[in-house]
Amino acid sequence: MSFRAISKLHFIPPKQTVNTAYYIDEILAKSCLDTLRRTKNNGSVLEMKMVPNISKVVFMQDGAPAHTSKMTQGWCKENLPNYWEKSQWLGNSPDLNPIETYGDIFRKN
Repeated sequence: MSFRAISKLHFIPPKQTVNTAYYIDEILAKSCLDTLRRTKNNGSVLEMKMVPNISKVVFMQDGAPAHTSKMTQGWCKENLPNYWEKSQWLGNSPDLNPIETYGDIFRKN
């Protein structure tokens, strides 16, 4: 999510384990890159460009094993501009993580 737009939600199939391979192939390579490559400046928040300048985006994740694996860290460094490695991540504060609020919206409805 960004101040301009949101990505489509990715639903994990029942009984699917989110391991490193699944995370890279299905979430990062498909959903994440497709979202970051949007070019529309108008329209639905699900279709609009996420940010005016992708080189100024900081991509960070939480500490889930699929996020912190060496393969994932390497893929992110190669494919995402301004990727923050695990050692650069901020503490686990819901005040610093806007996706927590985004998730609350769907749980309440």
